[in-house]
Amino acid sequence: MTRAQGLSDFAAGLGDTLKIDADNSRVGINSSIPTTTLDVDGVVTATSFVGSGANLTGVSGFATALSTDQTSPLKTFFKTPKQVSIGAGTSVTVESDVTSGNVAFIRESIVHVAVGATFHVNTSTTLITNVLSVF
Repeated sequence: MTRAQGLSDFAAGLGDTLKIDADNSRVGINSSIPTTTLDVDGVVTATSFVGSGANLTGVSGFATALSTDQTSPLKTFFKTPKQVSIGAGTSVTVESDVTSGNVAFIRESIVHVAVGATFHVNTSTTLITNVLSVF
């Protein structure tokens, strides 16, 4: 018996928890029909993740490194836009809380509000722009 067959037999006993699509080299975890090489329906945790992370979503950084090459000195130099734009038809309200001292901040020095957009800062919130003092 090959390892693939053994893994397939093992997976068969797990119902929809683990699905193997050997024809397309795909594995599904909590995904009954895997659509990518590894298709996970749920939370993925690990002791570490390796790579640039360029395609990660839901992760907020504070600036963009000039290089993703970990051997380059440029990995410690950063850039950030000078302006944040709020597009037409968008409504944004900035509101902080007591735990944060009712303070919110942004890197950018300019908030450009397009025609048809609204931008509010809650009366209990202090908004600090250009928090890095680079502009």
